[in-house]
Amino acid sequence: MSGIKKLLFWAVLLTAGYYGLDYVTIQTRGDVVAYKRFAKALIENDPYSARQAANEDLAAKVFESNDERMSRFEGGRVLFTYFNVISDHTSNSGETSNLTVEQVSRVASGGNTGIWGDRAVRVVHRVALEQKKNQQWKVVSFSDPAIR
Repeated sequence: MSGIKKLLFWAVLLTAGYYGLDYVTIQTRGDVVAYKRFAKALIENDPYSARQAANEDLAAKVFESNDERMSRFEGGRVLFTYFNVISDHTSNSGETSNLTVEQVSRVASGGNTGIWGDRAVRVVHRVALEQKKNQQWKVVSFSDPAIR
């Protein structure tokens, strides 16, 4: 019986390690990090950082609808945000990437709501990125429900 428990323990540990490594690999890719930098700039209402992560015309266009985007939080305080990559596709040349990402922000509406807040605001973004000659990824297209 002891051998079966050890085998089960190692099977669970290896499975968790495999999925954990896959998650870390995706979340630390250059294109995903560039998207997260851009999305964070939008939440923090930081046009300078948005222009660093995207081309300037796109950043300016996206910030035109930032008031509507921020109204999703209904005046609550964003405690933290995480990102679930739903799908990703990188071109064969490795110079373009298309992502579909769910942005989940935990929000505290007021009072003592703990570290998780009292609700989650979920938004799905579709993003296209290009890798520039200096190996830096830039957002070139951004689809958000707040942009019309």
